[in-house]
Amino acid sequence: MKISVFGCELTGLVTSAALAQTGNEVMALPIGVVKVEDLKKGILPREEPGLETLVKSQYDEERLFFEADWSQGVAYAEVLFLSMPSWNIDRAEDIVNLVADTAEKDLIVVNQSTFPIGTADRFKQTIKDGFTRRGVQAKVAVIAMPEFMSEGSAIKDFTHPDRVVLGGDCEEAIATIRDVMRPFNYAVDQVKVMSTRAAEYTKYAVNALLATRMSLVNELANNAEHFDIDMEQVRQGLGSDGRVGFSYLYPGCGFGGPSFAEDVKTLVSTLESKGYDADLLKTVLTNNDSQKEVLFRKAWRYFHNNLKGKTIAVWGLSFKPNTATVDNAPSLKTIEALVAQGANVVAYDPKAKSAFQRYWGESRPGVSYVDDMYQALDGADALMVLTEWKHFWNPDYARMKEMMALPVIFDGRNIYDLNIMKSKGFEYFGVGRGSFI
Repeated sequence: MKISVFGCELTGLVTSAALAQTGNEVMALPIGVVKVEDLKKGILPREEPGLETLVKSQYDEERLFFEADWSQGVAYAEVLFLSMPSWNIDRAEDIVNLVADTAEKDLIVVNQSTFPIGTADRFKQTIKDGFTRRGVQAKVAVIAMPEFMSEGSAIKDFTHPDRVVLGGDCEEAIATIRDVMRPFNYAVDQVKVMSTRAAEYTKYAVNALLATRMSLVNELANNAEHFDIDMEQVRQGLGSDGRVGFSYLYPGCGFGGPSFAEDVKTLVSTLESKGYDADLLKTVLTNNDSQKEVLFRKAWRYFHNNLKGKTIAVWGLSFKPNTATVDNAPSLKTIEALVAQGANVVAYDPKAKSAFQRYWGESRPGVSYVDDMYQALDGADALMVLTEWKHFWNPDYARMKEMMALPVIFDGRNIYDLNIMKSKGFEYFGVGRGSFI
C-alpha cells in the first residue's frame, strides 16, 4: 500500500520505517524544522534506540523515501498519517486544507497526533466540504489512532503494541487500517474500535490516569519519610495487589517529557471548557511541579539552608533513560534551584548534554559539564541522581567515596539499596526511603 506520513519527529519516523518494513511504500514528509536533506543522509532529529538503523535499512531498500512537497504526499498515497507533536496542530490544519483543496481520489486520513477532542470529526468535515465545493466525487474517512509510544521504547511500542485504538464510523476504513497494522497485531488481536472522539479521549485519559498514579505514589512516599517508613517496602505490598500492579508505581523526582504533562493540561482545559473544574488533575500537575524540586529541598535542609559554594554532582539530565530529551525534565527545575542558591553544578548525561546546554545557554554561569560519570564527582559535596540510566545502577562505590568531598547521595529514582549505601559509608537520601531531613 502507498502511505504518506506527515511528520518526521519520533512518532512519524517510527511509523514510517515500521510500515515500510512490512512491505508498504512510504513517503515521509517533514513538518517544521526537520530537513529532507538531513533525513536522506541519516541525520535524525531524535535519538532513539534502533531508529537510525531501521530508517536507514528501509531507505536503502527504497521502501521509505522523503519529500518536502506536501502536495506530493497528498497525491501519492491511499492512506495519509498525521504524525506530529500536539503543538503542530496549525500545520495539521494546513495539510487537511491542502487535502480538501487538491485531493481527487478516495482517501483515509489517520490522525496519530494528540489533538483536542473532536479534531478528527472537524478534519473530516473540512475535507468533505472541500470535495463538495470542487465537485469531487471521492470518499474520505478520518480515523483517530492515538499513538502510545514512549521515548526509549518507541519501536517496540509500535511494533508490539498492547493495544491499537481505532476511532471512526467507516467500517471499510477501519478494516483497511486494521490490515495495515496486522503485522504488529498478528499473535493477539489488540485492536479496540470506538468512535473518533472516544479514541481521542482515550489518549488523554490514559495519560491523566498514569499522571495521577505517579503523583499519588510520590505523595505517599514523601509522607512515608515522616513515619520512618521505607516506601520501597510499601511499593512491594501495593504492587502485589492484583488490582494495582507495579507499572508506574515508582516514587521519584517527578515526571517530565515533551507531551505527558502537556496532555494533562490540555485535558484540564478541555474539561473546563465544558464547565467542569478538573480539580484533581490540576492538583496532580501542581504536585508534580513541586516534586521536581524534592531533591533540592532535601539538599537545602541537609546543608542547613546554605548551598552557596557547594559543588553538586548531577547524574542524568534527560527526563528518562534512553533519550536525549530534556523537555520538562526534573533536571531543569532542580538545577535552576541549586544555581539560584549559589551552588555549582557539575552535570553528566550520556545523551542529553547538548540538549541541556541549549536550554541553559552558553554564557549562563553555574553549570559545567563532563563526559564521564565519575569525573562529575571530583570534589563534590553531594551527588544527585535524576535519571535512572542503567550504568548508574552498579557504580564503583569505593571510587565514588574517594573522589567526593562528602559521601552524600540524593537519589531521585531510588535505584540504590538503602542498607548497602549505608554499609558503604554513604549518607543516602532517596524519595520515601525512611530518612527525613
